[in-house]
Amino acid sequence: MDRPSLRALAAGFGGLTAAAAGVVGVSYAGARGVPLSALHGDAVVGPDWADRHGLRGADAAGEMESLAAYARPGFTPDGVHPDVRALYEHTSDFEMTLDATWHRPFRLGARLASRWTDRVEQLNLPGPGGDPKRLRSDLADLAAWAAREDPREEPRLWIRTDTRTDDGVFVAVYASHVRDGERFVNIAVPLPGANLATVLRMRHRGDGIELTTDCPDGGLYLHTGAGAFALPASQRFLVLPGRDPAAPDPPAGVDRYDADVLARQRIRLFGLPLVTVRYAAVRE
Repeated sequence: MDRPSLRALAAGFGGLTAAAAGVVGVSYAGARGVPLSALHGDAVVGPDWADRHGLRGADAAGEMESLAAYARPGFTPDGVHPDVRALYEHTSDFEMTLDATWHRPFRLGARLASRWTDRVEQLNLPGPGGDPKRLRSDLADLAAWAAREDPREEPRLWIRTDTRTDDGVFVAVYASHVRDGERFVNIAVPLPGANLATVLRMRHRGDGIELTTDCPDGGLYLHTGAGAFALPASQRFLVLPGRDPAAPDPPAGVDRYDADVLARQRIRLFGLPLVTVRYAAVRE
């Protein structure tokens, strides 16, 4: 597909997704009051998306400056295992491997969508039956001018690329916001003509962390030029030290005892399991 065609696809994507939002009954009202990024993607996102738009600031070590910012009654960052905490504060020290299991009845759609995600270089998970991917991380602050316009706090870029192909796998702007004294993780994933946002609560799970959209402001949102919409979807992450007996299974081909941190991400759509993503993180 040539560039003009891709630009046309991007121009139409925002309108189509907004229309689809109305058809499936997602809620515009549900997104009101939630601080969401307005950064959208192009026809191709890819690892250079931030550079193309002057969005890259100074290099950063981690997804966040310090886990201490999330301290609250019931969540004590000092109780989190050092390896798990390091994954958040010194993300660039780790190499990650992931695989994905797509669940019925979404497997056929996932197989078709994987052709699109591969072309756009965004949300580029392995399709059904696909091989695991090994990822390289690149982290940076959002450029000062863009951070000033972002309604969230301390936005940071986290760009993950396939170490084998250098293709983009996941490009996102991580940030947070505070509601009634509690800080929530607030992530924006640029898509053609839109972004997919996720708001999650952080809580203890043993000496690891669980993140869930089951919280105030929590959920998945589609931000388009026509407005923001709450999607009928939920998400849950489990992040544990690799040697914890309760840690999730590693991606295929990874020995669990080689991993410093193991994680599992589960996404549900319309209440049904959509995809389970497994991660292994190893200090380089």
